[in-house]
Amino acid sequence: MWWSLGSFDVKTRTLLLLSVVCGLLILLAGGVKLLQVATDRTEVPVLAIGDSATIGDMTVRVVSITSGTDGTSVGIEMSGVPGDNAIDGWRLLGDGEVAEPAGASADGVCDRESTIPTSGSITCIVRFGSVRAVQAVAYTRAGEQRQWAP
Repeated sequence: MWWSLGSFDVKTRTLLLLSVVCGLLILLAGGVKLLQVATDRTEVPVLAIGDSATIGDMTVRVVSITSGTDGTSVGIEMSGVPGDNAIDGWRLLGDGEVAEPAGASADGVCDRESTIPTSGSITCIVRFGSVRAVQAVAYTRAGEQRQWAP
């Protein structure tokens, strides 16, 4: 037959050529998307102390940030989902590292037992370990994050 070359016929060769072209187009599209993403600037807004933010279904506000030799205290106010733990989602960025809340049992300090009330809000202190420089306090919920800087 005039259209076959060895064991491959024209149809097989055409399909192989088309699959190679499709693969190259996919690689090209991936490269273009990579360049687009590399130039995107994602900025997390930094809020001032006292500003409130709604993150998911929770409204949070950082009232104060104080550092001492015994640790860093962050005064917070939260309302939203009754029964949720008050310290879940809080992080401290200090000395270039991210720290989670340290468990503490004192008056006015949030611990694992502190929950959001059914009505109103909870105001308490989230305790972190000692840091020399506090860059920001962050709260993460429902895939979103807000930061407060001193």
